[in-house]
Amino acid sequence: MSYRSQRFIQAANLRLDVPVSVSLADFPDDSMRMALEDATLLAFDEVVENCVRHDVDFLLLSGNVFIEADRSLRARLAIQRCFQRLHEAAIHVFVLPGDSDPAEAWRLVPDLPDNVTICYSSNPEPESLLDGDSDLPMTLVSSALWIGAADDFGIQVIARGGQQLQPFRIGVVSRSRYEEAQRMAALAASATDDVLLDLAVNPSSGEKVADVQSLAESDTAHLTVWRSVEVEQGERPAKHPEQAMRRLQAKVADGADAAGGMDRGFLAFADEVLREGQLNFLALLGEADRVTLWREQGVVHCPGTTQPRSRLESASGVCSLVQVNESGEVHISPLDTSCVDWKLLELHVGGATDTSTLLQQMRTRLLEERCGAADRIWSVQWILRGLLPVLRMLRECEFDTLLALELDHLQAGSRSLQLLHDVRYLPDAWPTGNPAGGLPDQYQQHVSRPGMLGDAELTRVIEADRELSTAWKQRLLAVLPSLDPEQILARIREDGAAWFEPRFELSSSEDAEESELESPDYSPGPAESAGESGEPLLQGVDELEPDDDPDDESDRT
Repeated sequence: MSYRSQRFIQAANLRLDVPVSVSLADFPDDSMRMALEDATLLAFDEVVENCVRHDVDFLLLSGNVFIEADRSLRARLAIQRCFQRLHEAAIHVFVLPGDSDPAEAWRLVPDLPDNVTICYSSNPEPESLLDGDSDLPMTLVSSALWIGAADDFGIQVIARGGQQLQPFRIGVVSRSRYEEAQRMAALAASATDDVLLDLAVNPSSGEKVADVQSLAESDTAHLTVWRSVEVEQGERPAKHPEQAMRRLQAKVADGADAAGGMDRGFLAFADEVLREGQLNFLALLGEADRVTLWREQGVVHCPGTTQPRSRLESASGVCSLVQVNESGEVHISPLDTSCVDWKLLELHVGGATDTSTLLQQMRTRLLEERCGAADRIWSVQWILRGLLPVLRMLRECEFDTLLALELDHLQAGSRSLQLLHDVRYLPDAWPTGNPAGGLPDQYQQHVSRPGMLGDAELTRVIEADRELSTAWKQRLLAVLPSLDPEQILARIREDGAAWFEPRFELSSSEDAEESELESPDYSPGPAESAGESGEPLLQGVDELEPDDDPDDESDRT
């Protein structure tokens, strides 16, 4: 089977004019605020520039380009501007409406240029892109929910070409639509005729929903590599060894796919769509993460988001460059698009480390990070580990302020990156008592138990609390995914040190003098800080000796 070689860029979850979730209260100038507010718009510009740079045949926008509920004028203007740029470059655009930008919203976008095609799911025929030489369809794109050559009404959705040059066929699939169809099928099994009449129309799209119960019950899910490979930065990765493939297949047999967390029923449904529609490529809608599922009949792919709104979504945003050769083999490569990236970096601070050395270590660590092609701002979360007195000293001397002043930008090649810092101090466990097994040691052993701060254990504690109302339990359970167990453990260790380890109570000036603690004075300015004199943050911390008698109450505070 012969195809016309082609390449296109797939982008999703642009969410134009939605600012990233970074606090704007302490920024020194307006340029930083504007850059963060414009981050998603700048990411769209990067997508367009990548289309022009790689001379693609078309751009495929697969859902959530904008959020209709926001009624953003800037999002509309960005769409018109970028589409016009692609029109001037003779690059076609296919739009697959998503959940936040439904078909009704796209119908209200005015003055779209001629190179833009909105693939409405109610359209019985696939949209096509013609080959300039043969005038035959080189690509077919359909957003219809029906699959196959023709249904009972004779509607031809996916054309089965008999010509020598076969079109590359692109369809859509969505986990949310699949799960909704499953729920409706389950209700239909016991519902009355009146209920079935109400459920026959999907209120969100106004269209018929296919019954996929038989597909969910199928056990024909596969996980194989299909004539294709996803490449990272232009390099072809090694193929999965057979042992690794068997492990992945075992995971699917247990009900979930390792690559995208897909259950077996959905994978069977995707396989059915690929097979019945004779599709080569399925655009996966509604996923915030980057997902690539190589199936026997084709590939299911979601590029993720072009600009993450927070560090919880992703470290950086990308779109996908998809290349198809004449034999139908597909290569997928990520292209950087986000101007705001999140970095998570970790350092261990010794007791003899001064602030100047620590700042230099941080700068060196930043220079080791890969700089994306579109990066303009790095929001860096630092994890500083060390003994509790050292980390407490850093907090008391306002090391966060010093870091923001000394490392406000980074020169990466010919570009200057703006830096935002968020410092977290995670103290190490204090030394074991002599003799071991005292109250401090028992406390540490208890709080350091594996899984104690995991979601399952915290869920059990919340649900077992009889004083909490049902509403409060739901609120607490909702925030569990955003909690950092290590940050909770750090607070537990700080409290435990205050209760059981008076040697670590160094906050008062008298204790600081007795422990030979030298507090740097930053009043003259960052360049004249005491840390730059080469003096250690704490002297003698590494030589802390445990109490002879951990149960001696005279040594307790």
